[in-house]
Amino acid sequence: MSNYDPKVPMLRQMLALSVLGRLEEAGFVEEPPKEKLARPELAEKIFSRVVGSPKDGMKVMVYSTVVGDGDAVPYEVRGAGKDAIRVSSVYVTKDGATRGITSDRRVNRHGDIDDIVDRMIERMRDAWSACKSGERCRDCGAPKFTSKGGKKVCAEICWVTPEQKAKDTADWQHKKNYSKKRRHYRGRRY
Repeated sequence: MSNYDPKVPMLRQMLALSVLGRLEEAGFVEEPPKEKLARPELAEKIFSRVVGSPKDGMKVMVYSTVVGDGDAVPYEVRGAGKDAIRVSSVYVTKDGATRGITSDRRVNRHGDIDDIVDRMIERMRDAWSACKSGERCRDCGAPKFTSKGGKKVCAEICWVTPEQKAKDTADWQHKKNYSKKRRHYRGRRY
């Protein structure tokens, strides 16, 4: 194939179709959007595949950089410098939250289209293997991830009581909403 150039819309469309085709071949399904968007055709398509049984909660996620709906707006990857394709292994906790088990592996979009897609498949295989072979918590059996401090931590955070988790979530929501309000305050106008 030709050398990928993000400035050429046709090549961005070809890369998008190649990415979508390989994800479908590999058994990945598109994740529904988390929130209703005004222009859903401009949202990045996110794909996932469950590793093991669904009750294990492990899955591989691919953030494809593909936008469009295939009808009115053709599929294409985002332009240069926007972002890379990202692949990560995640765990869905018992309360429905997702936690990254491994750090995102980036697939930079440069070189031949086939090479870009092959690198994405390689990252997906690495994430799959991390889901299968990762260390597990001895208390609850949930997978462990590496914290910012470099320690292995249970993804279920099983050492914290459900009441404390609920309080922490409420505190976090309050801080998030408060910071949004603060951003819009421009101070007194004279």
